[in-house]
Amino acid sequence: MKVLLVVIDAATPRVVGPAIQTGRLPTLQRLIERGSYHDTCTTIFPSITPAATTSIITGEYPASSGIVGASWFEEATQNVAYHGDDFWIMAREGFRSFLDDFLIGLNGDRLVAPTLFEIVERTGLRAACVNYLIFKGLHQHEVKMPMALRILPGVRRKEYVLGPSIIAIGDFLTTHTMRGKPLDQVGGVLHRFGMDDASTSELLFELAEDTFPDFTVAYFADNDYRSHEVGPYEALEVVERVDRGLSRAFQAAGGLEKVLEEMFVIVTSDHGHCEVLPDHDRGAICLDQILGEFKQAVLGRPWTEGDEIMICPNMRATQIYFRRATARHVRRAIMAALSDTRVDHAIYRSHDIDGVRDHFWVQSRRGGLEFWRAAAGAHATDAFGTTWSWQGDLGVVDGRVDGDRLVWGDYPNAFERMAGALEHPYSATLWFTARPGCEFEVPGGDAHLGGASHGGLHALESYCPLIVAGPTRVELPVHMRSIDIAPLCLNLLGIPSRHRVGEPRQA
Repeated sequence: MKVLLVVIDAATPRVVGPAIQTGRLPTLQRLIERGSYHDTCTTIFPSITPAATTSIITGEYPASSGIVGASWFEEATQNVAYHGDDFWIMAREGFRSFLDDFLIGLNGDRLVAPTLFEIVERTGLRAACVNYLIFKGLHQHEVKMPMALRILPGVRRKEYVLGPSIIAIGDFLTTHTMRGKPLDQVGGVLHRFGMDDASTSELLFELAEDTFPDFTVAYFADNDYRSHEVGPYEALEVVERVDRGLSRAFQAAGGLEKVLEEMFVIVTSDHGHCEVLPDHDRGAICLDQILGEFKQAVLGRPWTEGDEIMICPNMRATQIYFRRATARHVRRAIMAALSDTRVDHAIYRSHDIDGVRDHFWVQSRRGGLEFWRAAAGAHATDAFGTTWSWQGDLGVVDGRVDGDRLVWGDYPNAFERMAGALEHPYSATLWFTARPGCEFEVPGGDAHLGGASHGGLHALESYCPLIVAGPTRVELPVHMRSIDIAPLCLNLLGIPSRHRVGEPRQA
């Protein structure tokens, strides 16, 4: 049996669900009629694209995948890892650095968990990647830089990366041309070098016209870009175009009914979107000013003499590294941040402050909460079977106990998601999240005022739609996470999986 996994960046259930019900997304509607739909599939923390897309394709939290956000500090190399796509950073740091992070770092040594591409093709099946950001596989491919980048200082003409046997990564890499056109004529600067939805739709169409391999991943990025600008509701037209592109691909493969006789189709997103207020004074949290009492490293650069903290922004979340972390310094930073009513939570590992290992703290203006994994019978168990203990006010993360079950409100699966990031060896000592309507802003990088953003713990940015349709109906559990999609794909392909769907997780 074959599997097609479609990831629509930032598709938000509270937008997509009503659009399906009112007929604006007829292809997705037909898939749901033939299958199952889940509107609260929960992403990881931080809910940001590089880490979230990694969790989908590996089935792991950041602590186990190696990708802990869009930006973090690597102590071993004393370098800042940056996997965002902000043009101001690319221009300042140079496209050579950006390409190294994207092509070599994100799909190289930083990624420590096997991808579905690797797992599937080790069994002898064939896999295809269409513009998905995480493409590490078993086969070596030559990257040819687009002409527009080739002329820039420091950009090498060729690179070599590992990917699946069938791969198309924009203008950078493909195992076939699009109807014989040179790649530079397909993508280019105006089409984000072939990484936009029009390119993905065309590549998927041509793959469908031929024969889908055993496992295919297709990634549509435009909805995230547009949602950042205007918000998820106004960006719905982008998802409508994806819906039409999927319909065209299915027609090329003989029609949806024929497709669903031969393969399972899974549609999901990597995170949702939370609206950001249009007024700068209300919507933008200027961390460099809030933490002005500390000498700060230059954004994106290693430590220099006299630096006390390093800010690694992740939109609605941010990591704060301390040159020499002490309890006093960390608590000063927490007090400074929480004095701003737009900051939602301060999160940190206990052993960085008081030496207690495997414990975590989360604080807000209403109080504090220490939590840790516990033996069965101590306190309460979450929906996925992990038993947690805590001290303090569960209301800090909108949690409550119903019988012996831990139940979440505005911060779904909060304990597991926070631990899944903080257990990464390069996780910062301290994380901050923003309240709904707000985003962290740093010098040179503007908040998405009047648009939307993501990265934090809130349900608005944490829920993803999940559609599964195929030859047989797949009954989805009541509770689903993005890390369950990889084992689900392997189950449908008949391949043994390290994890089971819905099982407890820890690094």
